[in-house]
Amino acid sequence: MATGNPITVGRIAVGRMLLGAVSLTVLASADAAWAQDAASTASTPNAPSASANEIIVTANKREQSINDVGLSITAQSGEALMERGISSPTDLGKIVPGLTVQPSPFNTPVYTLRGIGFYETTLSASPTVAVYTDEVALPFSATTRGAAFDIQRVEVLKGPQGTLFGQNTTGGAINYVVNKPTEVFDAGLDLSYGRFNEIDTTAFISGPITDGVKARLAVRGVHSDDWQYSYTRDDSLGRKRQLQGRFQLAIEPTSNFRLLLNANGWIDKGDTQAAQLVEDTCAESTAGTCGSPQAAAFRDYPRAPDKARAADWGYGIFGRRPKRDDRFWQLSARADLDLNENLTLTSVTAYSDYKTDSVQDFDGATMFSVDTNTTGFIKDFAQELRLSGKYGALNVIVGGNYNRSRTFDRLFYNFSEGPSANPLYMIPGAPHGELTFNYSRQNVKSYAAFGNVEFELSPQLTLIGGARYTNTKRSFEGCTNDFGGGTATWWNAIFGTNVQPGGCLTFTPTFPVIFDPADFDQLNEDNISWNAGVNYKTDSDMLLYARVSRGYKSGSFPTASVASYSGYTPVKQESVTAYEAGVKAPFGNGLAEISAAAFYYDYKDKQLRGRKPDPVFGTLDGLVQIPKSRVYGFETQIDVRPTDGLRISAGMTYIDTKITEFTGYDALGELHDFAGQKFPYAPAITAIGDAQYDWAVGSANAYIGASVTYNSQTSSALANSNTQYVDRDSRFQIKEYALLDLRAGVKLHDDKIRIGAWVRNVTNTFYWTNIQDNLASISRFTGMPRTYGIQLGWRY
Repeated sequence: MATGNPITVGRIAVGRMLLGAVSLTVLASADAAWAQDAASTASTPNAPSASANEIIVTANKREQSINDVGLSITAQSGEALMERGISSPTDLGKIVPGLTVQPSPFNTPVYTLRGIGFYETTLSASPTVAVYTDEVALPFSATTRGAAFDIQRVEVLKGPQGTLFGQNTTGGAINYVVNKPTEVFDAGLDLSYGRFNEIDTTAFISGPITDGVKARLAVRGVHSDDWQYSYTRDDSLGRKRQLQGRFQLAIEPTSNFRLLLNANGWIDKGDTQAAQLVEDTCAESTAGTCGSPQAAAFRDYPRAPDKARAADWGYGIFGRRPKRDDRFWQLSARADLDLNENLTLTSVTAYSDYKTDSVQDFDGATMFSVDTNTTGFIKDFAQELRLSGKYGALNVIVGGNYNRSRTFDRLFYNFSEGPSANPLYMIPGAPHGELTFNYSRQNVKSYAAFGNVEFELSPQLTLIGGARYTNTKRSFEGCTNDFGGGTATWWNAIFGTNVQPGGCLTFTPTFPVIFDPADFDQLNEDNISWNAGVNYKTDSDMLLYARVSRGYKSGSFPTASVASYSGYTPVKQESVTAYEAGVKAPFGNGLAEISAAAFYYDYKDKQLRGRKPDPVFGTLDGLVQIPKSRVYGFETQIDVRPTDGLRISAGMTYIDTKITEFTGYDALGELHDFAGQKFPYAPAITAIGDAQYDWAVGSANAYIGASVTYNSQTSSALANSNTQYVDRDSRFQIKEYALLDLRAGVKLHDDKIRIGAWVRNVTNTFYWTNIQDNLASISRFTGMPRTYGIQLGWRY
């Protein structure tokens, strides 16, 4: 129960009112609010026809009505995304029930869909939810931050994917469909100015160059002042410095050949977010360093107030400000050749390049405990070749996919003022801590062959089946390094190892387990993912569907600071077998859409960033694997137009996650049987609601709208309230929260000019999206406070 603070009570009440509304309306799937490609029709005061509101998606790699696809999908138009401030993939939780996005200290967002997620920030880690732009994969989560601008629509597919998309995933796929070059000259500008002097500008120009050749150029820039402040001194942090761009060239030399060239990229030189200090960990930790003076300093450090902007940080990496210097660019080419009127050959080729050099401080204090510098790169090449054809009642896709990635991930640590700085702190003359770094170099090659068939037994009944064979080879090189020589002093004293400044730890026979790289520097895996389903369309245009699918996510090695080679052992591939049944039904001649889905996931070998035993520090972060677990739940969504100009949508996902077999270490280093435990980062209830009213004001069109997002309580670690350690484990809880956003504006001159205003997090709700153990402290990452601003838009 939320008590005390009236704002807290109010925002939770808003969330629960939303849940009640969704439950009473009974029923919908994660299918999309009303927006679609022809979103301008939705902004007029006249009620459009059902066909005008039909949402077109490409979930099966061809254009279909969303109501004809037997799969849970959320879709939203680019205009609706802009109106609601959805400017990056990390914002999609505001429109997609069941999706949560966790920020991480290392600039790698973690996507969790229906409880299926992998909180691992190593650059080379394969995600459970893959992100694409126009079916071109952004293969690693760190590269996805700049995907969402100049967007026609976004489609979020729930459940295992792999038989059609380029990457195997266990959770789902996010596909951004970008605006394409136009047949006639077009141009536009969108400008937003908001709190913290944030200026967000997007501009584009598009049109024909010559016969058969069209082009489009779009750019976006974001600039803002600091939004965080130190609660112990006069300092601030949190500025934004982002630049994005995309150039497309569409060439159609003949009637049966089309080529789309795409060059896109982004630069991010903004600050990294500082964390809030919640608690020190030594009171409960098994680490042998907790009697140090450094540990006592953390116990005495003032805790952060419950204010979103308050935080603390230091400058422990060569005096550098916590900021990032990241950049990404990608080149892609899609070629479509119509071999005849029924058969098309498609080639999709892409090369992407990512580089990062960022400084983080996430211990929540000015002391140097987990002050870090992340440097690394990702270079990825992908090629897909497929044939798609329609022969009467049969739709067929067959193809192959090749992917090659090279990754390097290096992490400098300054832990000179943290409890882990010196295991020999009681020995006179022993050093008080060092700067170390660890790295991993992972190269990945994968080959896949896939096919998918849809067969219409009758106009009402369609059978669907698909399969994909994937072979993945991953190599690993990595170690923990000393930087400066001091670490060798105490390391050699304990283990008799040979450590040279700047060199890798060399394990010797005096170490408890002799190091043998051949045991785990290669990870070779293969699998067959598949799906089978049936769609039945009634005479009233209601779709009933059932689907069974299996998806895989490949294994990986961690980037980690370890004292034992076992910290580098990999996790193998995980799998999810998903069972889903649902309904999508229009009512009132298209004035209402109701959909619902129920699902059950049988989860094998779930990958998790957890704790592993360590001979020096008790336990350290590492990759662990849960042999057996499961998820079940249901989704509902309703979209209605009760009167001219008014549209209302509400959606909810409920999940119940459970570990059925796993013994391991909790976030504080204690060994437990976790059978019965819930997944981290998996709130039982996520819900969204949105309403907008459009009406005519003379020759103009005005609008006013509101949206609500609700997430119930969850945990960030294998330590949550369904265990016997409720009081202690509650420190890792991510509490429930509800967010209310408002918007209003007017459109002039046939909607070519837009003037609007917005307020986000209207009630200034204090909430956080992540909380973690840092050896020295437990710290959390807060969500944004109330922000507000104005929007201006112009179209040629």
